[in-house]
Amino acid sequence: MNDKKKYQFPIPYADAWSGGRKIRRKLQMTIDLNAFQKSLAQHKVYDAWQYVESLRETLTYMNISCELLEKVYEHRIEALSTQEQKIMETAVKTGKASIRQEDLSCTNLDIVGLVIDDSMFLRKNTMEFFHYARMSMDILFQIINAALFGDKSSEVTDRRLISNVLGTLSNTHAFADLKTLLDNNKNDDKFKYLQAFDNYIKHIKTILVIVKNSFMLGNTNEFFIREFVYNGTSYPTVKALNKVKETNDYVINTVKDILLEVQKQLLNCLDNSKRIQTISFKQLIKENPKSNIVEYISFFIDVQNDISELPQEIKVLPLIIKPNDEIYSFDFRFHKIFIKKKGCEEESIIGCAELKNGLETNELYRRFDVRTCDIKEYHEYVFSFAQNYPKISINYYAMEGSIMMCKD
Repeated sequence: MNDKKKYQFPIPYADAWSGGRKIRRKLQMTIDLNAFQKSLAQHKVYDAWQYVESLRETLTYMNISCELLEKVYEHRIEALSTQEQKIMETAVKTGKASIRQEDLSCTNLDIVGLVIDDSMFLRKNTMEFFHYARMSMDILFQIINAALFGDKSSEVTDRRLISNVLGTLSNTHAFADLKTLLDNNKNDDKFKYLQAFDNYIKHIKTILVIVKNSFMLGNTNEFFIREFVYNGTSYPTVKALNKVKETNDYVINTVKDILLEVQKQLLNCLDNSKRIQTISFKQLIKENPKSNIVEYISFFIDVQNDISELPQEIKVLPLIIKPNDEIYSFDFRFHKIFIKKKGCEEESIIGCAELKNGLETNELYRRFDVRTCDIKEYHEYVFSFAQNYPKISINYYAMEGSIMMCKD
């Protein structure tokens, strides 16, 4: 993730995320995902990054489906042509030839020893392609929700998330350009088609894809998505590959435009004021001939004067952006963070933040209640640390702090 070049987006294969295999049909779109990730971290909405990664993977599935459809149908045409030629050559040499069942199975696919009917494979991947395309468009709303609304975002499990996002965008003047992009997409015939196709397959459950090729007689080569009607709108029969490639390019370019606008609007995030990403730590380790023992690890938030500088509830995700722009974060699973005056040691503790929403949550920024406390509570925390945390996992790269050693 240290490479400063602009990554091709979406990355067509998993290993290409780190500069591996390139897509055969080059896409004319790039976006600097390193810069996007860094912007999310700087604006304290790093929880949106998980949805960007999910979008990247879903777009990869969409691209693979598109590539497979092209390759497999190309293989089908070539295999039929080759088999026809063999039969014709046999007829010329011997004066007769017959067509057997295995001749008609020449287009079958052998995938790690599993023989698959290629026409079924084409139908399956066509349906999957449109589903991944639809999912990709939906994930954009999760990104917008987390990145631009912050602590005013809707729950990601809310079934009304898309309508909630559109409503909030409509009521916020700064997001007018983004709302226009989303409206244009909603009204675009290419989006309407992919949405209708995915809904039709999901709810009506009939197969729309036709694969039919003549063999020896005739000149029929059909790979169509047949006509269908959804919500009162009729969609005509289309050539499957043409529609898939058109939709593939449309989704990629739409995603690019919307993500770039989201990045531009991060400074207008509705509310990230409760979020704390700068946490320091102090660790005491007791030397032992067999294995060193962690006596305690304490965590601190610094304030200038008093705890009134913090809201009553804070959301915590320890995170550091290194000088090389590499980002480290830490799923904070400890129950207390102590508050002290900046530049002072723990003797100056004036408060603490206590875990509020427990550990059984999908939130990256964990909620803490802020209250006053004194050095006595800190000493009690240190004394009971080993008992309360028998197993410790911590990402030291996500915080600054000190480690001290003492003799057993």
